[in-house]
Amino acid sequence: MNTAPREPGTGFDTRLAAYCVIVRDSRILLALWDMRPTLPGFAPRWTLPGGGVELGESIEDGAIREVAEETGYAVRLTGLLDVDAGHIPAEARLHPTERPLQTVAVLYAAEITGGELTHELDGSTSEAGWFDLADLARLERTSRVDWAVNAHHDRLERGRA
Repeated sequence: MNTAPREPGTGFDTRLAAYCVIVRDSRILLALWDMRPTLPGFAPRWTLPGGGVELGESIEDGAIREVAEETGYAVRLTGLLDVDAGHIPAEARLHPTERPLQTVAVLYAAEITGGELTHELDGSTSEAGWFDLADLARLERTSRVDWAVNAHHDRLERGRA
């Protein structure tokens, strides 16, 4: 581990996020990422239910909480599917700063245990819905959706081996 002090202005921010892929009857649950209330020119895109893990919250609890907030469903995590890291330059962040962003995204498989489909109010998503896996290519979506579908497919294939 490198513990050398950083020069001023050379640091970065980190965002830990947890997402769930929930597939039922060849349909996937998605949430519409919609930042138009704070960024009027933002183009909404469908994404996985999930988001930022709060300070002191377990990653698992963050995933479960985010699904409930964005979709209305209570879920049980059924397995860790993947972990991904990314880098967003400072000038490319939604709200540009002087610091780049290191993202860490944890993807879980989950199943619904209760609740009913609802839309998030006053959050980063504005709708939630079920979509046929075969129709995803027609949706405006984030790359996280394709990541999740591939990880879900890989898990199913491993289960058949």
